[in-house]
Amino acid sequence: MQFLSLALVPVLLAVSSFAHPGHGIEGDVHRRMDHLEHSARRGVYECTNDLQKRGWISHQADRRHARLNELRERAGYRPLARRDPGLDIDLFGRQAGCVLDPEVMEGPYWVAGELIREDVRSGVGGKVESGVALHLDINVIDVSNCQPIPDAYVELFGCNSTGVYTGVVARGNGDGNPAEIDSNALRGIQPTAQNGTASFTTLFPGHYTGRANHLHIIIHHGASRLQNDTIRGGTISHVGQIYFREPLLKSVEATSPYTTNKQRWTPNDRDVLFRIGFQGGDNPIVQTQTIGGSIEDGIWGTIDVGVNPQAVRNPKNVNWWTEDGGVPNDGSPWDQFPGSDGANPPNEAKPPGDPSNPPKPSGSGNGPARALRRGGAIGGAMRSVRSFFENV
Repeated sequence: MQFLSLALVPVLLAVSSFAHPGHGIEGDVHRRMDHLEHSARRGVYECTNDLQKRGWISHQADRRHARLNELRERAGYRPLARRDPGLDIDLFGRQAGCVLDPEVMEGPYWVAGELIREDVRSGVGGKVESGVALHLDINVIDVSNCQPIPDAYVELFGCNSTGVYTGVVARGNGDGNPAEIDSNALRGIQPTAQNGTASFTTLFPGHYTGRANHLHIIIHHGASRLQNDTIRGGTISHVGQIYFREPLLKSVEATSPYTTNKQRWTPNDRDVLFRIGFQGGDNPIVQTQTIGGSIEDGIWGTIDVGVNPQAVRNPKNVNWWTEDGGVPNDGSPWDQFPGSDGANPPNEAKPPGDPSNPPKPSGSGNGPARALRRGGAIGGAMRSVRSFFENV
């Protein structure tokens, strides 16, 4: 596995616009390699025995089964019988997201200051994004002591059914509609309970050119909840991305409104970051089950993410979400990104500002818009990546 990570470097460093439109992935590659080679690296799977002895694994399986049946009954279906509890131990750990070290760059679409809310399908004004509902259950585990982490905050965001991120105005992000900066749909934060669980209702993400369908996760520790349902302070230990199995992707992509997306779809095995995510024994794929008889009834998804709370990451937000809507973060290296060469953020060395101290956290209204330029073509890079994967 280490050989693959080293062999990928020349190709990945050439794919400077692959990870997002205008997003350099050099940093992603080096972070992931450091993560894999870390001498103290541990995964969720290595915590299996400890968590099993404490009864945590069986308790989580019971809780998740009950939640799935609750969703089924709400959709008009009979509850499912509990499968053999002996299988719980076999399934645990295969769902580990990322561990110990942060591996993936946040990209140019992270907006700091989002609201604490479980259902993130709607934005300002109550408009609900259309698509397949995804009920997501995330367990956060401290891999240094194999304990679930309570009172952390899990931040989740992703694109809509046609591959557009709200909260950001950018060429290559839909049609670059200036109104997007004032929407916070499909973005939100949830605290973890005593068992380390955070739950969201979102939409199954669509796709955009060069990337497989995915969601972004950021994990905060020691943050304070403000009266306006935002968080402030604390540290960030993990920035990652989670994915889905290809048969499910194809089923979702065959439904409306996903079928209206004209951007080229990228399979998992043609996504560089997806491939890197599996090295070192990690598994960033969400375990899923359809709630009813069709995809349109919604999807139930679970994943266990191992982190080291002592790790400190300083991701750079492109915008703030404030009581006046979206506001550009003038200190961000993603501001006016990219340059004509489509490489790393031009202001990489400039302090991006403190994401834990926004100017006016939370709220709604109208704010200014600032477009991001897209640079670099991905066609040749994609051909290089495909050629490489066909020969490894």
